[in-house]
Amino acid sequence: MHVPHDDGLSIPDTGGETAGTNRFQDSALAGRGPELLILDRFLTRAARAGDVLVLSGDLGVGRTALVRATVGAARHGGFTVVEIRGHEAEADVRGAGLAQVLAQLGGATGQTADSGQGDGFASRIVAAAQGPEAAGLTLLDALTATCDGGRPLLLTLDDAQWFDTGSLDALLFSMRRMADRPVGLLISTRSDDRRAFTDRFPLLTLSPLDAAASEQLLHRREQYLPPPLAKRVLAEAQGYPAGIVGVVDELKRAGIPAAYLLAPRLPLGEALQRRIAPMLAGVSGHARAFMLLAADARTDRVDILVKAAEISGADGAGPAAAEATGLIDVSGARLRFRHPLLRSALHWTSSFGERKRANVALAELLTDDPYRRALHVAAVSSAPDETTASALEDGVAADLPEAAAVLELAADLSPAPGERARRLVKAAQAAAARGHVRGMRRLVGHLTATPVPPSLVAAATALEARVAYNNDGTPGLAATLLLRSAAADSSDWPPPFVPVACSMAPALCVPATGGALRPRLEELLGQPGRADDADLLSTLSWVDPVAYGPRARTLLDRAVAEAMAGTPPADVARTVALVVMTTGLDDPVATDLIGSQALNPLVARGHFGTAITVLIHLQIAHVNLGDRAAVEHDAEVGGYWARSSEDDRALMAFRSGVAQARAWRGDENGHDTLTDEILAYSLPRRLQMLAARTRWSRGLMSLTHGRPEEAFEELSLVSRTDGDAWDPIVAGWALGDLVAAAVASGRGAEVRSDVERVERVGRRTGSALLEQLVARSYAMLSDGEVAERHFTAALAPAGAPMRYERARTHLAFGEWLRRQRRVLEARTHLQQAHDSFNALGADAWAQRAASELLAAGEAPASGHPAWAERFSLTPREAEVARLAAAGLTNQRIGWHLGLTHRTVASHLSRVFLKVGVQSRRQLPSVLRR
Repeated sequence: MHVPHDDGLSIPDTGGETAGTNRFQDSALAGRGPELLILDRFLTRAARAGDVLVLSGDLGVGRTALVRATVGAARHGGFTVVEIRGHEAEADVRGAGLAQVLAQLGGATGQTADSGQGDGFASRIVAAAQGPEAAGLTLLDALTATCDGGRPLLLTLDDAQWFDTGSLDALLFSMRRMADRPVGLLISTRSDDRRAFTDRFPLLTLSPLDAAASEQLLHRREQYLPPPLAKRVLAEAQGYPAGIVGVVDELKRAGIPAAYLLAPRLPLGEALQRRIAPMLAGVSGHARAFMLLAADARTDRVDILVKAAEISGADGAGPAAAEATGLIDVSGARLRFRHPLLRSALHWTSSFGERKRANVALAELLTDDPYRRALHVAAVSSAPDETTASALEDGVAADLPEAAAVLELAADLSPAPGERARRLVKAAQAAAARGHVRGMRRLVGHLTATPVPPSLVAAATALEARVAYNNDGTPGLAATLLLRSAAADSSDWPPPFVPVACSMAPALCVPATGGALRPRLEELLGQPGRADDADLLSTLSWVDPVAYGPRARTLLDRAVAEAMAGTPPADVARTVALVVMTTGLDDPVATDLIGSQALNPLVARGHFGTAITVLIHLQIAHVNLGDRAAVEHDAEVGGYWARSSEDDRALMAFRSGVAQARAWRGDENGHDTLTDEILAYSLPRRLQMLAARTRWSRGLMSLTHGRPEEAFEELSLVSRTDGDAWDPIVAGWALGDLVAAAVASGRGAEVRSDVERVERVGRRTGSALLEQLVARSYAMLSDGEVAERHFTAALAPAGAPMRYERARTHLAFGEWLRRQRRVLEARTHLQQAHDSFNALGADAWAQRAASELLAAGEAPASGHPAWAERFSLTPREAEVARLAAAGLTNQRIGWHLGLTHRTVASHLSRVFLKVGVQSRRQLPSVLRR
């Protein structure tokens, strides 16, 4: 009985092997499930008796990857594996392959190739020249010796097209005589290998990957390639894995330069091109010239290509000579390259002169496609040419990855200085949207060196401001440039400075930067029809949330209702402005909802520069929502985008989110170094929000580890107007930690004014987050019924999504109830806090909640430590001993356990007596016994 395979392979049935026993079921190879199943069955048969399988396919189709996967599976399954490879230089050297096989077999058995026979190795090489039978017998001896070890043997021969025929015949001769031994031979060769062995053994022919598998491979290699560029890579690779990997790796290495985007074919990368280029060896000049035309043209119509060849001055022999090479196939009116990667190899291995002739011919021919014609003209000419410049500007789609490069090319070809400046502005704006930081900075530099007409001053200066803030991280200079842009005449709506001001709104909540822009923003908002402009209201809600919070909230509530109804955003730019607004209004739930809607369209269009802005706000929202996994995922994705864009400010912002997540967990490993780096970047540049978020994470870390005085000092630098990291927005988010540190340090009276300020802002902006933090803060600063009323108010919104802050409120309320001797009520809140902290990975806070539960009479789930049983320590004494052995002071132990330092000292004295030590320094060694 045989099992037929789709490509004609017939393999004997294994008698019951199923996909469930597949050795390759964990393989990462994309789209090769059927092939891997056949290889699994081949290994099953080889483990019982001799078997041969031939793997055939074109260069770059993935043969070697399958061979490697088989080698790994075989080794994992207990096979002895011998790997052999053909070498082009030895293809005609008879016996070269035999020498390699014998040497490898000797290595597999731990013996030399001579096996102690003096000149035996040389004799075996000579045997290959005497015919396949003599050489085969020599190999048979070596194979038998290898199999005598008791383990099955797998030989793999990759690139067999270069393995000399004599050695191959000998190898196959020996395999036929090993039919009853557990040995398998997997031969991988190119599809043009026409030797007879491909007909005598089962043949598995590899085809290119299908569309789904190709896309899967591309995304594994590079997850964040702009979608239009990813589509182009897939189209040019046509399912060849080597093409996908080679092109993607080269784009990553080079940073997607304009020259690559503007070329008719993407480069393969040096390594792959070295493998493909030899296919062109020996091709005549006529044939190569015609094939280059076909490679660079965006058509496969033979009649058009023949006309182009005539225009280029080539004689009529080109098409016939090209077809005679066997590298192209002319079927009717269409031309097809037999290997799709040849197009790229032809383009990138041709000289400038060869490409110029092809481009001139194609440009002359494409009179009905001005944009394509302009691309060919621009590729070979730098002379001013308004017709070509206009065609480039008019023809490039805004969402193409090459839009900025094409517009810059159009600017370079512009004869008039004003048109050059206008096109440079458009190119810089396109680069900004895509996150091409280096390109945007270069283009803005060209603008500053170009005479800019008055009508473009506003746009050019706004671009300078964008570079100053987004790329150089200098908000003071950016604000000054925005004022100049705002003062310049512009007929555009919105005026060029407005979207830039919105994107840097976090820097405008400090009066020194936002106050100067406020009058111009208010003037625009007062114009007819502008009362609900998202950019203006978003920016002003940061500048003065008390004055503009209610109007912004009304607009935001409508947007949230639309988003919850599933209405897709009609205007992505407006949605981005709303995302910025949500952060200014302290509404992380709205940020998460609207930001997620905005992010996907931006990524789909390849607008990673704008996407970075949205993702920074999303990460802030995830911090305030207590979603650690999302915070860390945002940092991974955003960090990649930021590094690719060379956007240091964004990179530091994402790292600040990571610092906050570590502070929740109490993970101090490397936290000081991380936050020191962020502060060293942000403080000199006066990036207040970034510095404030970082100081907040440092303060929270100190608080988490029972150092409330340190925490208070750090957090005061965020909340005080004279603090180096003062930021009124972040001060609101950090209010709960500031108050907790102040109360634990006996300085509660000093922060009441901070609570009142945040309360005023929260009332105007309608922030549920600030409402919860204010209520908890008042509770911690109050006594008796007043405190209970505030705690209850803080927990009133059932199921509120701010999970971390809600858990902190449950903990604080539970501690307060226990101190009031209402232990049953305390347990409920403490258990909720403990469960929430565990779910969030906030280990230090979970431990504190567990200690409070213990004090409330609830036994910890982890049980009593063995050493505590040995020394007859009570649960509370065990907790104190554990923390003291970890090096904590009495004050810090008291913070973790909700005890006074005198109570801690009393517990420690009893621990010392029971354990038999005189100081806490002796505890670690005694408790470890």
